[in-house]
Amino acid sequence: MIKNIVFDLGNVLISYEPQKFISKYVKKENQEKFFDIVFGSEEWQKLDRGILEYKEVIEIFSKKLPEEKEAIERLFCNNIQEVLFPIDKNLKLLPVLKENKYNLYILSNFHRDSFLEIEKKCNFQKFFTGKIVSYSVKLLKPEKDIYLKLLNTYNLIPEETLFIDDTLGNIIAANELNIKTIHLKEKENLDKELINLGIKI
Repeated sequence: MIKNIVFDLGNVLISYEPQKFISKYVKKENQEKFFDIVFGSEEWQKLDRGILEYKEVIEIFSKKLPEEKEAIERLFCNNIQEVLFPIDKNLKLLPVLKENKYNLYILSNFHRDSFLEIEKKCNFQKFFTGKIVSYSVKLLKPEKDIYLKLLNTYNLIPEETLFIDDTLGNIIAANELNIKTIHLKEKENLDKELINLGIKI
């Protein structure tokens, strides 16, 4: 019986859309390069892991792509909020699930400054019993230790725990620890996927 529901954030509760920012603020001829240098970079992963800060990556990325320095500064000075869009339909499930006595948790790869801002914006503290966010534990999904950190910190039994993520590799890692999962391929289908598993919403 499922007692605990664990949410990834990106494309589960928060839509992650870097292309919206790029098409709006980056010159057309630099758009592909911008995506690779910024969003597809090792530095982006290091931000998730909490071992780099925004002021550092502004400098790094501006050296690699000086012609887009203004866009780079805009992205990080706004804590990447212009690529993050709350999914209202899915966020509305949180109070219902909490009311139905499920314990709710966050397990997500996220930069510190952007997480703190989105947490406040979406009032996460009202709904979630706990959270393991990559920057604060210096671990990333799908590393086994980040899942163990969640289970051990909150004394969760894997067989009573459901984890929802949009990335297959993260789902496979959770399954290996006997955590039940939903691989959310379409973010608008979260309610249906929960119902299919017998979750009361």
